[in-house]
Amino acid sequence: MRIGHSKDIHKLVKGYPLVLGGQTIDYPLGLQGHSDADVVYHVVCESIIGALNLGDIGTLFPDDDPQYKNVSSKMFVEKAFELMDQRGYEISNMDITIFAEKPHLKMLKK
Repeated sequence: MRIGHSKDIHKLVKGYPLVLGGQTIDYPLGLQGHSDADVVYHVVCESIIGALNLGDIGTLFPDDDPQYKNVSSKMFVEKAFELMDQRGYEISNMDITIFAEKPHLKMLKK
C-alpha cells in the first residue's frame, strides 16, 4: 500500500476560466496557471505521482514547457493513471477537499 498526499493553490484572477474537476464553473474569476489550473485534477495527479515516488507534478509536467500551456489538467491525471497502472497499483480511496470562500460550490448533477 502506498499513500499520496497533495495540496494546490492558484490565485483567482480575471481573464482565466474557473475549472474544477474538469467542470467549468460560471464565475467572473478563474484560477491562474500555465495549464487550465484545475486544482482538483492537480491534487489527484500529484497524489498519485507522490505515492509512486516519481517526484511531483512539476517534475513530469513543468510549467515552463510550452506543450502544457492551457492544456486540460485531465491529461495530467490520465498520465498519472497510466504510470500507476504500469506499476500494478490501483486507488482504493481518495478524499478531496476544496477550500474556497467564493464561489459557493454545490454538487453538480449530471
